[in-house]
Amino acid sequence: MCALLFQMPSLAVANGVQPKDCPLDEKYLLGLYAGNGEQFLVREQNGMLNVVYRYLPDDKDYQKSNVFSLVKDHYDAYQISETGSLTHTEAGVKFERDKDGHGISCIIGGNRYTRVFFGPEKGNYFKIKTTKSMDALRQDVQNAIMPVQTAPNIAELVNLTGIPGLKFDLRYATDNNCFSAPLYEDSKAYLNRNAAEALGRVAERLSDYGFGLVIWDAYRPWKVSKLAYEALPKEQKTLLPAPGKGSPHNTGNAVDVSLYNLKTGKAIQMISDFDEPSPRQYGGFVGGTSLERWERNLLQQMMSIEGFNCSNMEWWHFDFDSKDSYQLLDIPFSALH
Repeated sequence: MCALLFQMPSLAVANGVQPKDCPLDEKYLLGLYAGNGEQFLVREQNGMLNVVYRYLPDDKDYQKSNVFSLVKDHYDAYQISETGSLTHTEAGVKFERDKDGHGISCIIGGNRYTRVFFGPEKGNYFKIKTTKSMDALRQDVQNAIMPVQTAPNIAELVNLTGIPGLKFDLRYATDNNCFSAPLYEDSKAYLNRNAAEALGRVAERLSDYGFGLVIWDAYRPWKVSKLAYEALPKEQKTLLPAPGKGSPHNTGNAVDVSLYNLKTGKAIQMISDFDEPSPRQYGGFVGGTSLERWERNLLQQMMSIEGFNCSNMEWWHFDFDSKDSYQLLDIPFSALH
């Protein structure tokens, strides 16, 4: 399996007609499998299942992995083949499921690989065990002093509620986040005016496809970033920028977004959950279904067209591509209109 068949392109593009969704019985087989010192994804591509075999340990999004198509014999039984200049080999592939229908093992040519579930696939969402209670941490950071700012520009923060086509699911204003507690005292979203206007144009573009934008997070006061950083245990401090450096969210030029269906108003089930620490978080992750990748890539394209830089680490995170540097801000929501 580890011989090179072909390599994934480095740039994912939402080309052509919107793909049909993968049938549920096959979708339950998709995911990560491991065993015998090997790892691979099972994904859906154009109505067929693929094995995406990772041969480079640092290939986090599997873009450099080898892809093998599976030809279906009958329910949960497939054939995998590899063709080279001198050889042609085939092997049987069989999946085993749990009582809920989820694939739990994959047997290829006599070798068994066990499913490694991403947390949300089984309802286990990423949660941080904070160093103290959030109330105690909030008291600790109340008098923290933001680093001296020397950047020449200061964002003109504007409220995003006036932009058509936006829905708000501000995770850090609720307990539906990795801290299990609100970080914000108000459920509001702001961006620098230029970024906000660009976001409005993205929403217009997406409406042609029947989508609107879900706002997960936008401007974040510096003390809120400090609060989140101090809440992290020592071994998880690398999850967030150090307060001395600050976050793009503190400048008012970063936003975390997803999609919703304009007709139904329902959020789109994207390729991963917000703040999910798994290979699915990466902007170029090649797993999942054709539809999931197409929707993510469409979001990235529309954001990019209007001047946002797409994060390689988190598909939902975008920084507005201003050539000017901006100061970190610590203006509380209560002081903004």
